[in-house]
Amino acid sequence: MANKKPSGPLDEFTRRPAMRIVVYCPDLAAARLFYEDTLGCRLASVGEEAITFEFFGGKLHVQRGAGPAAQGIHTGIAEFGLDTGWEDWHRAVDHLNYIGVRYAAPPSFTGRGTPEESAYFSIEDPGGNRLGFTASREPTRSEK
Repeated sequence: MANKKPSGPLDEFTRRPAMRIVVYCPDLAAARLFYEDTLGCRLASVGEEAITFEFFGGKLHVQRGAGPAAQGIHTGIAEFGLDTGWEDWHRAVDHLNYIGVRYAAPPSFTGRGTPEESAYFSIEDPGGNRLGFTASREPTRSEK
Protein backbone atom coordinates (compact mmCIF):
# COMPACT_ATOMS: atom_id res chain seq x y z
CA MET A 1 0.00 0.00 0.00
CA ALA A 2 1.41 3.40 -0.99
CA ASN A 3 1.92 6.14 1.57
CA LYS A 4 -0.75 8.80 1.53
CA LYS A 5 0.59 12.02 0.03
CA PRO A 6 0.13 15.10 2.28
CA SER A 7 -2.75 17.26 1.06
CA GLY A 8 -1.46 20.56 2.45
CA PRO A 9 1.57 22.23 3.99
CA LEU A 10 0.42 21.64 7.58
CA ASP A 11 -0.14 17.90 7.12
CA GLU A 12 3.59 17.26 7.55
CA PHE A 13 3.72 18.79 11.06
CA THR A 14 2.77 16.85 14.19
CA ARG A 15 1.52 20.07 15.80
CA ARG A 16 0.38 23.29 14.17
CA PRO A 17 3.38 25.62 13.81
CA ALA A 18 3.24 29.24 14.93
CA MET A 19 4.59 32.22 13.04
CA ARG A 20 7.99 33.41 14.28
CA ILE A 21 9.24 36.89 13.43
CA VAL A 22 12.69 38.29 14.27
CA VAL A 23 13.34 42.05 14.31
CA TYR A 24 16.18 44.19 15.59
CA CYS A 25 16.09 47.14 17.96
CA PRO A 26 19.04 48.95 19.57
CA ASP A 27 17.06 49.74 22.76
CA LEU A 28 15.49 46.61 24.25
CA ALA A 29 13.94 48.53 27.17
CA ALA A 30 12.08 50.79 24.71
CA ALA A 31 11.07 47.75 22.65
CA ARG A 32 9.70 46.06 25.76
CA LEU A 33 7.62 49.12 26.66
CA PHE A 34 6.32 49.35 23.10
CA TYR A 35 5.31 45.72 22.68
CA GLU A 36 4.03 45.20 26.23
CA ASP A 37 2.41 48.55 27.00
CA THR A 38 1.44 49.92 23.58
CA LEU A 39 0.39 46.69 21.88
CA GLY A 40 -0.41 44.55 24.93
CA CYS A 41 1.82 41.62 23.97
CA ARG A 42 2.67 39.09 26.69
CA LEU A 43 6.33 38.71 27.57
CA ALA A 44 7.61 35.20 26.84
CA SER A 45 11.30 35.55 27.78
CA VAL A 46 13.94 38.17 28.49
CA GLY A 47 17.67 37.95 27.95
CA GLU A 48 20.52 40.45 27.83
CA GLU A 49 20.50 40.53 24.04
CA ALA A 50 16.93 39.61 23.15
CA ILE A 51 13.30 39.63 24.26
CA THR A 52 10.57 37.29 23.02
CA PHE A 53 6.88 38.20 23.06
CA GLU A 54 3.69 36.28 22.42
CA PHE A 55 2.58 38.19 19.32
CA PHE A 56 -1.08 37.49 18.58
CA GLY A 57 -0.66 33.74 18.16
CA GLY A 58 2.96 33.83 17.04
CA LYS A 59 6.35 34.61 18.54
CA LEU A 60 8.12 37.93 18.09
CA HIS A 61 11.82 37.84 18.88
CA VAL A 62 13.36 41.32 19.32
CA GLN A 63 17.13 41.14 19.21
CA ARG A 64 19.48 43.96 20.21
CA GLY A 65 20.93 45.48 17.06
CA ALA A 66 20.69 48.23 14.48
CA GLY A 67 18.47 46.27 12.14
CA PRO A 68 18.72 45.77 8.40
CA ALA A 69 17.33 49.20 7.40
CA ALA A 70 19.85 51.08 9.55
CA GLN A 71 22.62 48.97 8.05
CA GLY A 72 21.45 49.70 4.49
CA ILE A 73 20.37 46.09 3.96
CA HIS A 74 17.09 45.37 2.16
CA THR A 75 15.49 42.17 3.49
CA GLY A 76 12.38 42.22 1.34
CA ILE A 77 10.10 42.58 4.38
CA ALA A 78 8.41 45.97 4.27
CA GLU A 79 6.30 45.40 7.38
CA PHE A 80 4.58 42.83 9.54
CA GLY A 81 1.38 43.16 11.52
CA LEU A 82 -2.20 42.02 11.84
CA ASP A 83 -5.29 41.62 9.71
CA THR A 84 -7.97 42.29 12.32
CA GLY A 85 -11.71 42.38 12.55
CA TRP A 86 -13.39 45.66 11.56
CA GLU A 87 -14.45 46.65 15.08
CA ASP A 88 -11.10 45.56 16.56
CA TRP A 89 -9.25 47.77 14.07
CA HIS A 90 -11.32 50.77 15.14
CA ARG A 91 -10.75 50.01 18.83
CA ALA A 92 -7.00 49.78 18.15
CA VAL A 93 -7.06 53.20 16.45
CA ASP A 94 -9.01 54.68 19.36
CA HIS A 95 -6.50 53.24 21.84
CA LEU A 96 -3.45 54.40 19.90
CA ASN A 97 -4.94 57.88 19.50
CA TYR A 98 -5.67 58.00 23.23
CA ILE A 99 -2.10 57.13 24.21
CA GLY A 100 -0.64 59.46 21.58
CA VAL A 101 1.13 57.03 19.26
CA ARG A 102 2.65 58.60 16.14
CA TYR A 103 1.57 56.82 12.96
CA ALA A 104 3.98 55.95 10.18
CA ALA A 105 0.90 55.85 7.91
CA PRO A 106 -2.23 57.32 9.51
CA PRO A 107 -5.54 55.46 9.52
CA SER A 108 -7.05 55.44 6.05
CA PHE A 109 -9.79 53.71 4.09
CA THR A 110 -10.18 52.45 0.56
CA GLY A 111 -13.38 51.53 -1.20
CA ARG A 112 -15.57 53.50 1.21
CA GLY A 113 -19.20 52.43 1.07
CA THR A 114 -18.49 49.33 -1.02
CA PRO A 115 -18.33 45.66 -0.01
CA GLU A 116 -14.56 45.87 -0.56
CA GLU A 117 -14.10 48.66 2.01
CA SER A 118 -10.85 48.22 3.89
CA ALA A 119 -8.86 50.09 6.51
CA TYR A 120 -5.13 50.45 7.14
CA PHE A 121 -2.62 52.14 9.40
CA SER A 122 0.97 51.51 10.36
CA ILE A 123 3.22 52.37 13.28
CA GLU A 124 6.92 51.82 13.94
CA ASP A 125 8.56 50.21 16.93
CA PRO A 126 11.59 51.87 18.59
CA GLY A 127 13.90 50.06 16.15
CA GLY A 128 12.09 51.45 13.11
CA ASN A 129 10.36 48.15 12.28
CA ARG A 130 7.02 48.90 10.64
CA LEU A 131 3.84 47.18 11.83
CA GLY A 132 0.81 47.40 9.57
CA PHE A 133 -2.77 46.82 10.67
CA THR A 134 -5.55 46.10 8.20
CA ALA A 135 -9.23 45.25 8.33
CA SER A 136 -11.99 44.64 5.82
CA ARG A 137 -15.61 45.47 6.43
CA GLU A 138 -16.76 42.18 4.91
CA PRO A 139 -16.40 39.32 7.45
CA THR A 140 -15.33 36.89 4.73
CA ARG A 141 -12.09 38.82 4.30
CA SER A 142 -10.82 39.35 7.86
CA GLU A 143 -13.36 38.64 10.60
CA LYS A 144 -14.12 34.99 9.90
